[in-house]
Formats: sequence, C-alpha cells, structure tokens
Amino acid sequence: MITRLQLGASRLEELAPQSLRVFLDKRWMHLGEPELDQHSKGLSLSRLRAAMRVHSPAYILRVGWQTALRRSTPQADAGSLYGQTNFQAFFYRKGDPLPFPDESIHFVYSEHFFEHLFFDEAAALLAECRRVLTRGGVVRTVVPDADLRTYEAPEPVGFPDRKMPFSNSSKHKTRWSVYLLTEAVRAAGLDPVPLRYCDRAGHYVRRDPASVDGIYDACPDQVMARDLSYVFRIDSLIVDGLKGIAANETREARTGR
Repeated sequence: MITRLQLGASRLEELAPQSLRVFLDKRWMHLGEPELDQHSKGLSLSRLRAAMRVHSPAYILRVGWQTALRRSTPQADAGSLYGQTNFQAFFYRKGDPLPFPDESIHFVYSEHFFEHLFFDEAAALLAECRRVLTRGGVVRTVVPDADLRTYEAPEPVGFPDRKMPFSNSSKHKTRWSVYLLTEAVRAAGLDPVPLRYCDRAGHYVRRDPASVDGIYDACPDQVMARDLSYVFRIDSLIVDGLKGIAANETREARTGR
C-alpha cells in the first residue's frame, strides 16, 4: 500500500546511499524524471543534482555546470533498484491532479524540486498535496535558501545559468526564503513548521523534528516525520506543512519564532 510520496524524484541510480536506504520501500511512490537517452542525460536535472553531490555549487559555477555533469557517474545498477519501490515519470503542470485519492498519503517529500516551479505552480501543487494527505500528514519541502543563507554564498541570479531560458526544467524559477515558503504552505491550508532556515537577521536556525514536542504526534508516519537522515542537502531551507494540527498548539511551537 502506497502511503509515502516523493515529488520531483531523481532517477534512483543517482541517489545517495543514505537516501536509497529509505526510498527503496514499496510504501513509496516516486514521481520523477523519465529515463533519458544518452544524448539528453548531459542536461538532465538529476545529473545536475548528482554533480552537486560530488562538487560544491561554487565549483560547478567555476568550471561550468555541463562539465561537472559529465564528471558525475551513476551509483548503482538501475535494474536492481526500480523493482524495490514504485517510480513513475512525472512532469507537473499547474492544475494537474496527483494520482491519489483524497486523504490517502501519510507523508510527502520533495528535495530541491519546488524551486524549479513558478510560484503559482508551487502554490497549486502544495494545495494538491493537502488534498491527498491524511489528517496529521506531513509535506516536507527542501529547497535552496536562495537569498538569506549565511552558511554559503547566496544563490546566483538565474541559476544554474542566466542565459538558460525559463522553459528549461533545470532553471530555478522561484527564489525561496523561509518567509515566502511558510506563507505558501499556510495558503495551501497546512500548518508550517520551519526546520532549517536563515532569517532576515542572518541567523541560521536548525531544528530536529524529533525534538519538537507534540507537533508530529498525529502524523500516521512517525518514522518519516521525525527523521532527516535521508535529506542529502541538509543545509537547505526545510519547511514542513502539517495537515490538521490541534487548534491549541501555539504559534511559537509551530514556527520556532
């Protein structure tokens, strides 16, 4: 039975080992990139992500992101991976429904995907996530903390290449901050819980979901809700959206501010 959903998943053969240990499970449905031919692989989003696991963003900008892509290699034989979980090709267009009934999914996860959507598309997809979530379910969104991050330089404008057209799926189309993402989550009808973020004063806040009392008690998937070990780029902006937090939870407990 599928109760976990990953949006914008990389090809499984390009995931880090700690992610595979979590994602190779039949409870998951991974909606992600279609398999590309050899000619197209050099420009794929998952190849860019794979390169970023090996090289720093500064290195990619210095030597050229296409060069870095060519230096990255798959980590496992694809044939041994896809039978252990569920994977479907996915290209989101605003208004597309997720292929699940109402209130059927316990946990939704995305890592470095929502920055590739325009804001209106991201808002519509968050609302669709709320539809498929069970009460107490969680949407965990990991994106670049584009402008406010202090642990590394802000993301260059037009990343990964200012000359790249916005029609390219690798282009970053929304520059997220904790303030924009929490409002988008709230507008979708979910209760935002920021876990990793930089604020306007330059403070880098890191919260462990396992240490946040009461917030995740209603989640039917406690394992995923309280764990961050599978997040590859942990130094990112990470905001949870919870469906149906008890009304008496305080704002301070929800936001950490």
